[in-house]
Amino acid sequence: MGKSEKILKNRRIGVLGGSFDPVHAAHVALAEAAYRQLGLDEIIFMPARQAALKPSAASASPQQRAEMLEIALESAGFPHSISDIETRREGISYSIDTVRELLALRPDSEIFWIVGSDHLPKLSKWKDIAEFCKLAKFACARRGGVSANLSDAPAFARIEPVDFDPVEISSTGLRGALKSGAAGARGLDPKVLQYILKNKLYT
Repeated sequence: MGKSEKILKNRRIGVLGGSFDPVHAAHVALAEAAYRQLGLDEIIFMPARQAALKPSAASASPQQRAEMLEIALESAGFPHSISDIETRREGISYSIDTVRELLALRPDSEIFWIVGSDHLPKLSKWKDIAEFCKLAKFACARRGGVSANLSDAPAFARIEPVDFDPVEISSTGLRGALKSGAAGARGLDPKVLQYILKNKLYT
């Protein structure tokens, strides 16, 4: 567990995983929407060392991505923490391993894994998805203009919809803009942008 992470008993915990390479406004907005609509007690941001369904490793280091998250969340209006569970783990970050570890630490917590609707057709490819769906629920938000079609997900998945007006921002697009020398990349917290420029990331 990261030193900034706190999970208390009988808590409804939202987990937002991803590379956060870099973190942007849509990440924070999605987390807040899930927190408020589902009556969650806390959001855990879970940076991955290497996401299972992404072909390449993150450009920024785990420490740099965690530091950018801390900066972006300084003024967040909801309880949150940043976990190093996946960045401490060698190799690919599998969500099932993370949920097992979280529940081993706090077996009476209820886990809501936050995803965009574009992930629903991919859930069948997740490692040990049947067990995952027994251990955790999904909080699913519309993403990229795509409404949640629950028939795309495995029948045994437990899904709570989140009403979220998607923000057309992506980490991939931001990295491209920064590489091309964009002075102010849309969707980045100004302090995160300062951090990126200071550390010469994505150039």
